[in-house]
Amino acid sequence: MYWLVVIIPVLLAVAYHGWLPEMIVRPLRRSVNLDPQDLGFAFESVVLTTPDRLELAAYYVPATIPARGNLVILHGKDSAKELYLEYLPQLAPYGYNLLLYDARAHGKSRGEFTTFGYHEWRDVVTAVDHLRYLAGDLPTGVFGHSMGGAVALQAMARSEAIDFGVSESTFTHLGDIIHVYARRKAGIPLPRWLTDRVLDRAEKTAIFRHREVEPVRAARDVHQPALIIHGEMDRQIDVDNGRQLYAALGSERKELYIVPGAGHDNLTEVGADGYWWRLRAFLQSVTS
Repeated sequence: MYWLVVIIPVLLAVAYHGWLPEMIVRPLRRSVNLDPQDLGFAFESVVLTTPDRLELAAYYVPATIPARGNLVILHGKDSAKELYLEYLPQLAPYGYNLLLYDARAHGKSRGEFTTFGYHEWRDVVTAVDHLRYLAGDLPTGVFGHSMGGAVALQAMARSEAIDFGVSESTFTHLGDIIHVYARRKAGIPLPRWLTDRVLDRAEKTAIFRHREVEPVRAARDVHQPALIIHGEMDRQIDVDNGRQLYAALGSERKELYIVPGAGHDNLTEVGADGYWWRLRAFLQSVTS
C-alpha cells in the first residue's frame, strides 16, 4: 500500500499541472476524406470569419426540393463536420438548406482551443447569418450534438437570429461533465476539488470563464421552439442531463425525445427511422 501513498499524489500533481488542462481545451483534430459530393449532393465550400477573426471551414448544401428552412449543424468535441454528412440525405431532400462547419480548433478550422460555447456561441450567430445570406430569409435554426448542443443552447439564449433549435446528448454544467471526463481519462477517482482546479488552469490557457458555461442556465433564456434529444443509455453524459435541460427551457414550444437503448454517439443508428421521423416532424412544425 505504500506505493499508493507515494504514486497517487504524483499522479494528481501531473494531472493538475500537465496534460489534463491541455486535454480539456485542446481538441483532437480529425481529418476525414469525405465531402457532400461523395454522397451525391451538390455543395459549396465556405469560409466563415468569426468576430475574433478566426476562419472556420464549412460546407453549404442546398435543399434538393424547394426549401422550407435553413439548418446549421454543430458537431461535438474532437469531431468534424464530415462525420455529420449522414444528415444530408435525411434533410436536404425534405427541403432544408444545410450549413455544416468545423468548430474553432477542430477539423480544417483555425484556432487552438475550444471553450464549450463561451466564445463559440458568436460563431453560431455568424454561421446563421451567413446561411441566410446564401439560402434566403427562411426560418433558420441550429442542430447541435454533445458540445455542439451546449453551444446551440448558449447561442439561442443570446441571439434572436436563431428561430429554433435541437440539442442532442448535451450536458447541463461544464464542471460536472469535466469531472466525469477527467476521472475516466485519469483512470483513478479524482476528487471534485481537483478537477475544479484543473478547469481553473484550463480557462487560463484558453481564455474563458468555465463557470459561465452552463447550458442548463442558458436554457432558461431560450424562448424559441426547441427539441431536446438524448440517448436512454448514454454513458458519457447521463440521460438526466437531457431531462434537466428540457425542464429548464423557457420555450413554450418544447419537446423531449429519449431514444430507447441509445448511447452517446449512436442515436441515429439505434433510433433508425423513428429518429429521423421525430427530427423531421419537429423541423416541419417550426418551418411551416
